[in-house]
Amino acid sequence: MKKNLLFLPIISGIIFAATIPGCKKGIENPVTLDKAAGKWSINAVRYKIYNGTQTPIDSTIPWRPVTENFVSFDGVSSLEYCFNSATSNEGTYSFSGTDSIDLRVAGHAPQRWRVLLLTETNFNIETTSTDNTSFPGATVVTFQGFVR
Repeated sequence: MKKNLLFLPIISGIIFAATIPGCKKGIENPVTLDKAAGKWSINAVRYKIYNGTQTPIDSTIPWRPVTENFVSFDGVSSLEYCFNSATSNEGTYSFSGTDSIDLRVAGHAPQRWRVLLLTETNFNIETTSTDNTSFPGATVVTFQGFVR
């Protein structure tokens, strides 16, 4: 009888242990040029603004494409970026470590972005700054979501 009582917890433990790897979030393998190469539609640009508090103020930048909102990575080091504009900006990019991308877009200061997700259909990046001129004195977390 005691063997039967132990059977259920053992099976439950095995099932639980087997499901843990499936819940892992983020990127598992290093980000590589070939994974990001190509044209992506800019799906979302959002801010979390921390102005001396633990609770951020959230804001989504209005999505108003003049022609189209996109970013295009050539697979080597060049990019083209267009968001809510009639013209696009050229720039360069490089991957840093296993989870970051450095973007240098004309007209903007160079920034390191942490790659949150990179799949065949979704590419999400995030950066944190304390020198955003639109929000003086605040810490601003900027998120961009790309899809294809």
